[in-house]
Amino acid sequence: MREGHSEIVVDGYNLMYKLYSVSSSSSLDILRQKTEKQLLIFQHETKCPVTVVYDGKSAYRESAFGAPLHIVFTPASKSADQWIIDYVKSLNTQVKLVTIVSSDDEIRRYARAFGAQCIKSEEFAIQLKNSGRTLPLQNKQIRPEHLSMKEKKFNEKLLSNQEVNRWMKLFTHDKP
Repeated sequence: MREGHSEIVVDGYNLMYKLYSVSSSSSLDILRQKTEKQLLIFQHETKCPVTVVYDGKSAYRESAFGAPLHIVFTPASKSADQWIIDYVKSLNTQVKLVTIVSSDDEIRRYARAFGAQCIKSEEFAIQLKNSGRTLPLQNKQIRPEHLSMKEKKFNEKLLSNQEVNRWMKLFTHDKP
Protein backbone atom coordinates (compact mmCIF):
# COMPACT_ATOMS: atom_id res chain seq x y z
CA MET A 1 0.00 0.00 0.00
CA ARG A 2 1.17 3.51 -0.75
CA GLU A 3 2.15 5.97 1.95
CA GLY A 4 -0.35 8.66 2.82
CA HIS A 5 -3.50 6.60 2.70
CA SER A 6 -6.29 8.04 4.74
CA GLU A 7 -8.40 4.89 5.02
CA ILE A 8 -8.51 1.16 4.40
CA VAL A 9 -11.97 -0.22 3.50
CA VAL A 10 -12.28 -3.97 4.06
CA ASP A 11 -14.82 -6.38 2.61
CA GLY A 12 -15.28 -8.02 6.03
CA TYR A 13 -16.54 -11.52 5.29
CA ASN A 14 -14.31 -11.77 2.23
CA LEU A 15 -11.22 -11.13 4.39
CA MET A 16 -12.47 -13.33 7.24
CA TYR A 17 -12.75 -16.34 4.91
CA LYS A 18 -9.16 -15.75 3.75
CA LEU A 19 -7.83 -15.50 7.32
CA TYR A 20 -9.59 -18.52 8.83
CA SER A 21 -10.85 -21.86 7.69
CA VAL A 22 -14.57 -21.62 8.21
CA SER A 23 -16.67 -24.71 8.79
CA SER A 24 -20.39 -25.05 9.28
CA SER A 25 -19.79 -25.28 13.04
CA SER A 26 -17.73 -22.07 13.14
CA SER A 27 -19.24 -19.14 14.98
CA LEU A 28 -19.38 -16.09 12.74
CA ASP A 29 -19.37 -13.82 15.80
CA ILE A 30 -16.10 -15.32 17.07
CA LEU A 31 -14.50 -15.19 13.62
CA ARG A 32 -15.59 -11.55 13.19
CA GLN A 33 -14.08 -10.70 16.58
CA LYS A 34 -10.80 -12.42 15.65
CA THR A 35 -10.73 -10.59 12.31
CA GLU A 36 -11.47 -7.26 13.99
CA LYS A 37 -8.72 -7.88 16.54
CA GLN A 38 -6.24 -8.43 13.68
CA LEU A 39 -7.47 -5.23 12.00
CA LEU A 40 -7.13 -3.33 15.27
CA ILE A 41 -3.49 -4.38 15.57
CA PHE A 42 -2.90 -3.36 11.95
CA GLN A 43 -4.59 -0.01 12.52
CA HIS A 44 -2.52 0.58 15.66
CA GLU A 45 0.72 -0.16 13.78
CA THR A 46 -0.06 1.87 10.66
CA LYS A 47 -2.10 4.69 12.24
CA CYS A 48 -4.41 4.32 9.23
CA PRO A 49 -8.18 4.21 9.91
CA VAL A 50 -9.89 0.98 8.95
CA THR A 51 -13.53 0.55 7.93
CA VAL A 52 -14.78 -3.03 7.81
CA VAL A 53 -18.04 -3.68 5.97
CA TYR A 54 -20.20 -6.77 6.52
CA ASP A 55 -23.36 -7.94 4.80
CA GLY A 56 -26.18 -7.29 7.25
CA LYS A 57 -29.39 -9.21 7.71
CA SER A 58 -31.57 -6.44 9.05
CA ALA A 59 -31.22 -2.68 9.49
CA TYR A 60 -28.09 -0.69 8.72
CA ARG A 61 -25.73 -0.42 11.72
CA GLU A 62 -22.41 1.29 12.33
CA SER A 63 -20.03 1.22 15.24
CA ALA A 64 -20.09 4.13 17.64
CA PHE A 65 -18.23 7.22 16.50
CA GLY A 66 -14.74 7.14 17.95
CA ALA A 67 -14.63 3.35 18.20
CA PRO A 68 -11.24 1.92 17.26
CA LEU A 69 -12.57 0.32 14.09
CA HIS A 70 -15.37 1.70 11.96
CA ILE A 71 -17.66 -1.31 11.50
CA VAL A 72 -20.60 -1.26 9.12
CA PHE A 73 -23.34 -3.86 8.79
CA THR A 74 -25.28 -3.06 5.64
CA PRO A 75 -29.07 -3.22 5.55
CA ALA A 76 -30.55 -6.46 4.23
CA SER A 77 -31.42 -4.67 0.99
CA LYS A 78 -27.78 -3.77 0.22
CA SER A 79 -24.72 -6.01 0.06
CA ALA A 80 -21.34 -5.08 1.49
CA ASP A 81 -20.08 -5.12 -2.11
CA GLN A 82 -22.61 -2.48 -3.17
CA TRP A 83 -21.93 -0.39 -0.04
CA ILE A 84 -18.20 -0.35 -0.85
CA ILE A 85 -18.82 0.56 -4.50
CA ASP A 86 -21.21 3.37 -3.50
CA TYR A 87 -18.73 4.61 -0.89
CA VAL A 88 -15.90 4.73 -3.43
CA LYS A 89 -18.14 6.62 -5.89
CA SER A 90 -19.00 9.17 -3.19
CA LEU A 91 -15.39 10.08 -2.41
CA ASN A 92 -14.70 12.11 -5.57
CA THR A 93 -11.10 13.41 -5.41
CA GLN A 94 -10.39 11.76 -2.04
CA VAL A 95 -10.72 8.27 -3.54
CA LYS A 96 -6.99 8.14 -4.31
CA LEU A 97 -6.32 8.07 -0.57
CA VAL A 98 -8.38 4.90 -0.03
CA THR A 99 -7.33 1.28 -0.34
CA ILE A 100 -10.02 -1.34 -0.88
CA VAL A 101 -9.37 -4.83 0.50
CA SER A 102 -11.40 -7.44 -1.38
CA SER A 103 -10.91 -10.42 -3.64
CA ASP A 104 -14.17 -9.65 -5.40
CA ASP A 105 -13.30 -8.73 -9.00
CA GLU A 106 -16.33 -6.45 -9.41
CA ILE A 107 -15.47 -4.36 -6.34
CA ARG A 108 -11.82 -4.02 -7.39
CA ARG A 109 -12.80 -3.14 -10.98
CA TYR A 110 -15.14 -0.34 -9.82
CA ALA A 111 -12.68 0.90 -7.19
CA ARG A 112 -9.83 1.12 -9.70
CA ALA A 113 -12.07 2.83 -12.26
CA PHE A 114 -12.77 5.56 -9.69
CA GLY A 115 -9.08 5.84 -8.71
CA ALA A 116 -8.83 3.84 -5.47
CA GLN A 117 -6.01 1.43 -4.76
CA CYS A 118 -6.90 -2.24 -4.28
CA ILE A 119 -5.38 -5.25 -2.60
CA LYS A 120 -6.72 -8.79 -2.65
CA SER A 121 -7.94 -10.14 0.66
CA GLU A 122 -5.48 -13.05 0.59
CA GLU A 123 -2.54 -10.63 0.20
CA PHE A 124 -3.84 -8.41 2.99
CA ALA A 125 -4.41 -11.50 5.19
CA ILE A 126 -0.68 -12.24 4.95
CA GLN A 127 0.07 -8.68 6.11
CA LEU A 128 -2.34 -9.08 9.01
CA LYS A 129 -0.83 -12.39 10.07
CA ASN A 130 2.58 -10.73 10.14
CA SER A 131 1.40 -7.64 12.01
CA GLY A 132 1.84 -7.28 15.73
CA ARG A 133 5.39 -8.58 15.73
CA THR A 134 6.82 -5.21 16.69
CA LEU A 135 4.12 -4.40 19.25
CA PRO A 136 4.71 -5.10 22.93
CA LEU A 137 1.35 -6.87 22.89
CA GLN A 138 2.42 -9.60 20.50
CA ASN A 139 0.91 -12.99 21.26
CA LYS A 140 -1.37 -11.45 23.90
CA GLN A 141 -4.98 -10.50 23.71
CA ILE A 142 -5.64 -6.79 23.40
CA ARG A 143 -7.54 -5.74 26.47
CA PRO A 144 -9.05 -2.29 27.09
CA GLU A 145 -6.37 -1.38 29.62
CA HIS A 146 -3.76 -1.68 26.84
CA LEU A 147 -5.49 0.94 24.72
CA SER A 148 -5.32 4.70 25.05
CA MET A 149 -8.47 6.57 26.09
CA LYS A 150 -9.05 7.54 22.46
CA GLU A 151 -8.98 3.88 21.40
CA LYS A 152 -11.12 2.43 24.21
CA LYS A 153 -14.55 1.13 23.47
CA PHE A 154 -17.31 2.28 25.72
CA ASN A 155 -17.69 -1.13 27.33
CA GLU A 156 -16.45 -4.65 26.68
CA LYS A 157 -19.69 -6.33 27.82
CA LEU A 158 -22.65 -6.90 25.55
CA LEU A 159 -25.85 -5.11 26.43
CA SER A 160 -28.50 -7.09 28.24
CA ASN A 161 -31.85 -7.65 26.53
CA GLN A 162 -33.40 -5.11 28.89
CA GLU A 163 -30.80 -2.48 27.93
CA VAL A 164 -31.28 -3.21 24.24
CA ASN A 165 -35.05 -2.80 24.61
CA ARG A 166 -34.59 0.56 26.35
CA TRP A 167 -32.31 1.78 23.57
CA MET A 168 -34.68 0.47 20.91
CA LYS A 169 -37.57 2.40 22.49
CA LEU A 170 -35.43 5.50 22.60
CA PHE A 171 -34.28 5.37 18.99
CA THR A 172 -37.11 3.55 17.21
CA HIS A 173 -39.89 5.68 15.92
CA ASP A 174 -43.16 3.78 15.87
CA LYS A 175 -45.35 4.85 13.00
CA PRO A 176 -49.05 5.17 13.83
